[in-house]
Amino acid sequence: MTDPAAPSTAPAGARDRPAPDRAALFLDFDGTLAPIVARPADARLPAASRGELERLARACGGALAVVSGRSLAGLDAMLAPLVLPAAGLHGAEWRGADGAQARLALDAGPVESIEQALQPYARAHPGVLLERKPLALAVHFRAAPDLAREIEDMLAALLRPHAQAYALQAGKMVLEVKPRAASKGEAIRRFMRAAPFAGRTPVFAGDDLTDESGFAAVNDMGGLSIKIGEGETAARLRLPGTDALAQWLAAWR
Repeated sequence: MTDPAAPSTAPAGARDRPAPDRAALFLDFDGTLAPIVARPADARLPAASRGELERLARACGGALAVVSGRSLAGLDAMLAPLVLPAAGLHGAEWRGADGAQARLALDAGPVESIEQALQPYARAHPGVLLERKPLALAVHFRAAPDLAREIEDMLAALLRPHAQAYALQAGKMVLEVKPRAASKGEAIRRFMRAAPFAGRTPVFAGDDLTDESGFAAVNDMGGLSIKIGEGETAARLRLPGTDALAQWLAAWR
């Protein structure tokens, strides 16, 4: 992994990126397309970014997908009226360019039982937010950072009986119970095996630990990986924030 001393500016990496008609573009949502906010439901995609996504989807011949920890339904609500190929829940559910949708065949019972076990704790600690998703549960503690270790220990204990099917994923001030078989790297590889993504050079931008498997997959395929913000990363290019990525995308012609 690399940790460059200074983040790149918006024009950086322009010489390294493929022409849009030869690229397969993958984008995380929170912290990448939209700024991170205290409550996930309050996130908003800037209006200008929606127009750029529509333009880039055309320029890439439809080979543009959003790859996120949100559910497909949640992504569609944030991107409306756009409906794009997407991988939700870190790849546990997906929608191809043909519109066909699928989801990993897993029993959601363990997620439900973990959520129920954590509800009394969340009620007793107002800075802790439980975000239930299909096949996943995110525990946000941005407003209570001192509880991070305690929450991690509780989740690890609750997950132990379900470790074959579910795993704990760390993120920015969040811990998430997610399907073990799902990762953004595998989601990108799945897209790259199908039209119109196949045969193109992958480009992936993300901001969090959950995106590192995507960076690794794109690097293995000779593509361009872009880290948004600070932190150790395997990505080959760094941009300082969501505004810088928006500028970088707008300049991609």
